[in-house]
Amino acid sequence: MVPPLLINSFFEDFPSIVIIVWVLAIVFFFVLISLVFFLKVVRFRLRKEELFVETQSKKYEENIVDYLYSNENSHELNSAQKEIIDKLKLSLVRSLDRKIFINTLLKLKGEVSGNMITVINQLYKDLGLATQAQSKLHSKKWHIIAIGIRDLRRFKVLEAQDEVAKCINHSKMEVRRQAYLYFINLFGFKGLDFLDELKSSISIWDQIGILDALQGMETQEVPDVRKWLSSENDYVVLFTLELVKAYNLRETQKELLLLIKHENKEIRLKTIRLLNYLYIIEAKQVLINTYENLTIKEKIAVFELLENIGVEVREEGAFVLKHINSKVFEIKVLALKILKQIDISKFIGLKNETNVLANLKVINYLENNP
Repeated sequence: MVPPLLINSFFEDFPSIVIIVWVLAIVFFFVLISLVFFLKVVRFRLRKEELFVETQSKKYEENIVDYLYSNENSHELNSAQKEIIDKLKLSLVRSLDRKIFINTLLKLKGEVSGNMITVINQLYKDLGLATQAQSKLHSKKWHIIAIGIRDLRRFKVLEAQDEVAKCINHSKMEVRRQAYLYFINLFGFKGLDFLDELKSSISIWDQIGILDALQGMETQEVPDVRKWLSSENDYVVLFTLELVKAYNLRETQKELLLLIKHENKEIRLKTIRLLNYLYIIEAKQVLINTYENLTIKEKIAVFELLENIGVEVREEGAFVLKHINSKVFEIKVLALKILKQIDISKFIGLKNETNVLANLKVINYLENNP
């Protein structure tokens, strides 16, 4: 052992800054050694866990396959299947084991078809996993609730619908999203009844997800959506407009015309564009009557509708002519395009009447471009 006096005399020969550097170097050296040791321990544990997951997955896969092929011709469990269930229940005590087993079930579900999928879903219930998933719906942690609903959806646990319905208006979007998908995936278009109770929002991505799920349904019997067009929840109305467009539900014409006077400008704009898409001729006069109360975007959408559907000279011609000098450039151009369609002589005559260079340029452009 080096005597303290010798150490002190050694450092006395160096400036203070050198001593500090040496001390920091020694400290960093031991920190580095500690980190290397820590990383080795973490890597060892991860490898051990990966090996465990791989081993357990293979074991569970063998058990599930044995279960599936132990009794192909009967709906009742035989002794071999009961024995497999009892053995699996004992091995699913830990959450990690349950997670591995569920992932293995999902993997096998993707590889089989027909009655085998039903058998796998039933095995999930027989092992008590459906009950555990339902219990997650009472958790105080929102992500646990979302996982519970997701698993109930994946294994088609229809009995949980009343519990899942309570999550439709959950404060967390992810929980609501899982609830929406649960009802659509399990009940198809009938699952849209959750819109009756919906008080919260539906994001654009959720709307896309629901529509995609509906497109994948075997039956495309769309329910009567008209009640949702008069919903007090604006998000429900907006989503229903997407449904009307996706499935060309022209029978909603009456309700759509009423929405032109809706308080929500987003609903009004979307409705006008939808009326244009569905080619609802009756919308022309209603829109002309309410035109002055609309926003600029809505007014532009009105003229887009008139251009697409067409204008009667006697009925709507005066309205179009009134807006050929609109301060809004898009409206001016659309009005001139419509005028060119319905009264070419009047359109050409405007060249001699106007003394505004900008207007003359627009007229010349439209005259030479169909």
